[in-house]
Amino acid sequence: MGRRRKEKNLILIFLDFVITLNILSIPLFIIITFGLELSLLKNFEALVTFFILKIMGVNAYVVENVLFVYDKIYEVSWDSTGWKSLYTFFALVVSTPIFFKRKIIPLIIGLLSIFLFNIVRIVTTIYLSSKGILPFDLLHLSLWRWGLIGFLLSIWFIFLYTQKNNIGETKNILGFIYGRRKH
Repeated sequence: MGRRRKEKNLILIFLDFVITLNILSIPLFIIITFGLELSLLKNFEALVTFFILKIMGVNAYVVENVLFVYDKIYEVSWDSTGWKSLYTFFALVVSTPIFFKRKIIPLIIGLLSIFLFNIVRIVTTIYLSSKGILPFDLLHLSLWRWGLIGFLLSIWFIFLYTQKNNIGETKNILGFIYGRRKH
């Protein structure tokens, strides 16, 4: 395959990825625009956090998505659930032009890892701030916000690395125009 053909294929693969990712971003904007929330996820994460804090010996109790720890109150808000990170990882993986069957296991592992990482983020933020070890804003707004983004990108890069020989083997959106790339 000539250099020009390889460059053309890389451009088409990239365009395919970008167009698919942008189409998959539409639900994200709809959810944000209309303020849609899933209370079940907020309550579940608060409950999991409560159980972990109890195991750690922290005096806490939970009501729906609100945790009472010592003399402080913490709300597991919709944004605190990590839903944007979960959806972003989903969209990144689904947009990658490889056969869907190659995406299933990495998708499950990645989503579960992000969910668990977010639980650790919530638990450590509440624990360290309730004990007065570090300020809540420093943990929540600075350290963990960027930490979750870094974790998400790391998992996606690992996915890309493990699938590097398969990228471009199938079509996404542009595939309907120019067909399958590899057999």
